[in-house]
Amino acid sequence: MAVLMVVGAALPGTAATAARHLPQQWWFDAWFIDTKLWKYSKGQGVTVAVLDSGVQADIPELSGAVLPGADFQYGTGDGRTDQDTFETNGHGTGIATLIASRGGTSGFLGIAPEAKILPVVTQSGPAYTKGIRFAADQGAKVINLSQALSGPCPADLQEAVRYAIERDVVIVAGAGNDGDGINSSMYPANCKGVLAVGAADSQGVLWEKTQRQSYVDLAAPGVAAAAVLRDGRLKEYISGTSISAALTSGAIALVRSRYPNLSNREVVRRVVASARDIGEPGKDDRSGHGLFRPYRIFEGLLPKNPPNPVFEEYDKWLATQPKSAREPETDSKESGPSPAGAPSSGDDEVAWPAIVAAALLVGGALTVSAVIYGRVNRRRTAMAVPYGRYGPPPGPPGMGPPPGQYPTGGPPPSMGAPMPPQQYPGAPPPGGGPHFLPPAPPQGGGGPQPPQGPPQPPPPPQG
Repeated sequence: MAVLMVVGAALPGTAATAARHLPQQWWFDAWFIDTKLWKYSKGQGVTVAVLDSGVQADIPELSGAVLPGADFQYGTGDGRTDQDTFETNGHGTGIATLIASRGGTSGFLGIAPEAKILPVVTQSGPAYTKGIRFAADQGAKVINLSQALSGPCPADLQEAVRYAIERDVVIVAGAGNDGDGINSSMYPANCKGVLAVGAADSQGVLWEKTQRQSYVDLAAPGVAAAAVLRDGRLKEYISGTSISAALTSGAIALVRSRYPNLSNREVVRRVVASARDIGEPGKDDRSGHGLFRPYRIFEGLLPKNPPNPVFEEYDKWLATQPKSAREPETDSKESGPSPAGAPSSGDDEVAWPAIVAAALLVGGALTVSAVIYGRVNRRRTAMAVPYGRYGPPPGPPGMGPPPGQYPTGGPPPSMGAPMPPQQYPGAPPPGGGPHFLPPAPPQGGGGPQPPQGPPQPPPPPQG
């Protein structure tokens, strides 16, 4: 369910405040990142947990960006070494650079270059459960899961999601990459309360392989992208929902940095309200509520009192839980003194590369389907990017909201004790490799970065 590529430019350890994004980074133009969003925020003060194959912290693009994390898959480190050894050669690193690259030697910039990355190695259902709890306990405000497995959301994973939601975390996951094939329901994207993201190109046209499922909430840039991998090289023209999830997580980091008093519920409400409907009228199973347009959150271009369908579904699930299960959890066993705590006995029996994202039962045989990366072999070409369906340049900034402009959205009811371990469907066999996806048309663009502005209250919604 993922895709991966990144490019950045700046002095090591700095946030590239005067750099230009690379021509391959067309999403900077589609989302007005350096021309609009960075006037408000660059992600300072926000930690984004990347639950993936680990993050190669010593590449110049991520100098000073990566915190000590944990390894719940192999138990061999603190997440600051990328353990992806397949062709993609660093899926987790690519995701991290999309979010928070400082520029380094390649010039590749992340969408939130002043955010911090918390790397957590997770490549199986049980590791997701531990990793989500760990990230919440470490103070992450956004959790990115550019991975997926086929099957319903396991009960203990859903409980971990609830644990994080109660701690004011926004969880983002790629919807999946086999929408033109088996089109399985994928977790963690299908867990209640998770923001599930599909992939679209620079014109706002949905990627043919993006998952077609009712749990899809949004679409975001994820076609013909680029990223910096574990070896420090720039990979270009990759497509998938891993990329769209990472860019969405980065944009949410900007929102959380600019408006630190907004709860996770209010952040998600505004993210969904910013979307432009595409495809079939109303919510559909490919683009969800439409194309995510983060500039509308900063410019005050939102409808009044918008609904919050992501949390409405979550609250419906929560209401079905026993009353005794809603007592708050005050501690998580994943938050112990050793960030690199190994999985408990049995959890690491399925140790498989991060790029293997979905195990699908077909004709009685277990086969592995890639939901992480789709690589595209294209020549390097700089292309102009029209605004397309992402909309015209935003209008003037909105004014600060009066008290109570938005419905108050505090954290949901407290969580209960964790459920007993579940049998995770779709566990892939050892040694599986990625299935690369077919080419997508190249995209491009460029533009200068304005300075970041001081924190302010969020602008009022507009009708």
